[in-house]
Amino acid sequence: MTPQRLIVAFLTLVLALGSAGTAVAAPAPAVRTVQVTSFDGTPIVTHFFPAAGLTAGKKAPTVLVGPGWGQPGESNPDAPAVAGLRQHGYNVVTWDPRGFGRSGGAASVDLYRYEGRDMQRLLSWLAGQPEAQLDRRGDPRVGMAGGSYGGGIQFVTAALDRRVDAIVPEIAWNSLVNSLYPNRTPKTGWGNLLCRFGSAGTNRVVEQVQTTCGLAATGGLPDAALEAWWRDHGPAGRLISQVRVPTMILQGTVDTLFPLSEGIANYQALRKRGTPVKMVWFCGGHGVCNTPPGQGGHVDALTVAWFDRWLKRSRSVSTGPGFEYVDDAGVWRGARAYPLAGTRRTSTTGSGTLAFSPADTSGTDIAAQPATNAVRIAGPKAPGRQVVGAPTLTLTYRGTGDAPRTSLFAQVVDVSRNVVAGNFATAVPVVLDGKQHTVSVPLGAVAWSSGTLELQITGASRLYYPQRATGSVTIRATVRYPVTAPAHAVSFSGS
Repeated sequence: MTPQRLIVAFLTLVLALGSAGTAVAAPAPAVRTVQVTSFDGTPIVTHFFPAAGLTAGKKAPTVLVGPGWGQPGESNPDAPAVAGLRQHGYNVVTWDPRGFGRSGGAASVDLYRYEGRDMQRLLSWLAGQPEAQLDRRGDPRVGMAGGSYGGGIQFVTAALDRRVDAIVPEIAWNSLVNSLYPNRTPKTGWGNLLCRFGSAGTNRVVEQVQTTCGLAATGGLPDAALEAWWRDHGPAGRLISQVRVPTMILQGTVDTLFPLSEGIANYQALRKRGTPVKMVWFCGGHGVCNTPPGQGGHVDALTVAWFDRWLKRSRSVSTGPGFEYVDDAGVWRGARAYPLAGTRRTSTTGSGTLAFSPADTSGTDIAAQPATNAVRIAGPKAPGRQVVGAPTLTLTYRGTGDAPRTSLFAQVVDVSRNVVAGNFATAVPVVLDGKQHTVSVPLGAVAWSSGTLELQITGASRLYYPQRATGSVTIRATVRYPVTAPAHAVSFSGS
């Protein structure tokens, strides 16, 4: 064989070996940012992060992780919200929601007509990515995660599009009207903060949001048309009835924007329809955790297990009990469902006279604190028991003042620690016409040890618009607490 033929043969052998070995293997899938064009031409900036260790030609399930209100999607592949899922074998997709970051349009607050349809386009785009595992053509194996604004969009998307396979909405809402205007009382502390976030930088919001922000500055209430617009934003009503995919609801025990009651409403609606659902109460959310938060990494482990069970479809993976909560001592506890079996209502009563005026104040814009001017009603005396759920206040009163109506505020206080359980104060509307009235309202849900609690009824809370009336009310109150033996302690590893 001539030298030239030897060289050709040698090169042919090298190329053949290279194509069969790793020396010239195709590059691993790359992180990338693209613009996905939505139904109305709006560009949605989208980031794709392949699962860690994914090799060329291989596929994995995908998790869409949405950001909070006013924020762009995460663009750092090493950020905890992205890296943790990637390390467990999931592609991750993030995006700048309509009106925020580098995406176009104006934010419509996760409205199904706009942001919901943006997500449907995103799902269709994902189905065309070579790394995305598919259930069938055009249908990616996909879950959703993310908190607050990124939690609300999960309910909307799952209701609209059957291609979503599992969701883990964190600190989301059921009704924005109930969240922002509970008992027709403006929650101005959070309202002002949300308006500030929504208008920051180059952010753009629709006219209805701008109008609402104008009302927040004066403590005004939305008119019927604006209230109807807000009622159309969230799972309450028909959207929640269309969510059929396995759902794990993560709600914060100290969340004063979207309190536990919002998660409970979503949980009960899904459970009633037979949808696979789990609810977890953790010490966090829109608020301040001022008790021990419990086992670190617990919520992250639950989230991965949920996706492993429903996206990887691994029947050997345990997702834990159907209801878990962290109590005021930082102990994680679990039960089959909420409310806990064996819960009993224990009533306490008390009376007093409360004088109030615009000079009253207590707490901060995002967290209630014990008040100095308050009527106090002793809590249940049940050593070794816990209050798990929402107490109910029935208030019989007679009041007068320089305004026809106002709100008082009720909060459950742990007197041994001098903290408000759950950081939450409930608005209680009252009529100041000198006549006797009775009103009943559910208070903020808690998971708290019994024995050192009292109810305070006070004239102001900075969670809400400042008290505008000067007056006095004579009160007789009955508080019914859901008291139960503590659920079993749990320690979760996902196996």
